[in-house]
Amino acid sequence: MLYLVGAGIYDTFEMCNSIDILKKCDRIYIEKFTSPISDNFIQILKSTLEPGKKIEFVKRWFVEDGRQILDESKTLNIGLVSYGDPTIATTFTELRIRAVRNDINVKVIHAASGVTSLVGESGLQIYKIGKLVTMMEERQSALSVYTTIFNNLNLNCHTIILTEYRQDEDESVFFMKPNDAISRLLEVEKDIKYEFVSEDSFLIVLSRIGTDRQRIVSGKIKSLLGIDYGEGPHAIIFPSKLHFTEEDAILNLTEIIDRPDDNTAKIKSISDHMLNKYEPMIRNEIKQLRESLVSRKNENIQLELLENAELYLDDAIQFFRQGKKELAVLSIGYADGLVDSIKQMLGMSN
Repeated sequence: MLYLVGAGIYDTFEMCNSIDILKKCDRIYIEKFTSPISDNFIQILKSTLEPGKKIEFVKRWFVEDGRQILDESKTLNIGLVSYGDPTIATTFTELRIRAVRNDINVKVIHAASGVTSLVGESGLQIYKIGKLVTMMEERQSALSVYTTIFNNLNLNCHTIILTEYRQDEDESVFFMKPNDAISRLLEVEKDIKYEFVSEDSFLIVLSRIGTDRQRIVSGKIKSLLGIDYGEGPHAIIFPSKLHFTEEDAILNLTEIIDRPDDNTAKIKSISDHMLNKYEPMIRNEIKQLRESLVSRKNENIQLELLENAELYLDDAIQFFRQGKKELAVLSIGYADGLVDSIKQMLGMSN
């Protein structure tokens, strides 16, 4: 049988009935790649189990491969211990599914999750949390995080940003610094220019949640960048519009550098950005084409098409004011298509 055992957060050791389960396990594996498990937790576990009970620490590839765990679970009781709740990590859900498909009995021992602890400790409302995302060291990751925050803000949802943690082959531990994660968001903003990340954006930085050294700092980016947050793990919350009870919680439960602010005040949808970018650009192209056509003869068809393109642009603005943003984008597309067609008819390059 396979037991997926949650260790809870830090040294809380939420394993009342889990201890009896682990005592009867023939083998116990502990992973530390999803999040660090403290040495104190390991000592508590070892002292609780009978002397001689072997605990083996396993790497990511061992769990992801899973074949040894599943093979042993067919004849032995195997315990796999992980930080927080084991159902949060997709790796363990995948392993659980494979076990079920192979007619292996699986029992999940749930525990407190680091994710829910981030929400609770910051005082935010759980139902306002949007899609979670992880900021990795690789550059491309910052774009994914930026896009996730943008989409969540448009839904008035908070974004939890987990920062990269890894344990390398030489057992050295890496925690991405919140400062680096925030700086990368500012870099992406310079390129994408959706105008929702700035030095005045209000964030919550959470470090070592659940430990006796936890720290929660809230403030604007310009204030947070210069802080030393110490050892990880770290997480960042990019709030949307705060409910007054959430704002009250932040003021009382976090280390306030700047008062809470509304990050959705300047948020615009993709439709907004498209209209603001393409409407004046296409209208300018129409102006230039019309000036070119007046010097030609027998170009009435093209002039008529230009008028239609302008009408589509006028429709786009009208639709946008009515809140019909999808229709506004469609109208912009029609206008752009007509302008491109006229250019091709006149032998002009785009």
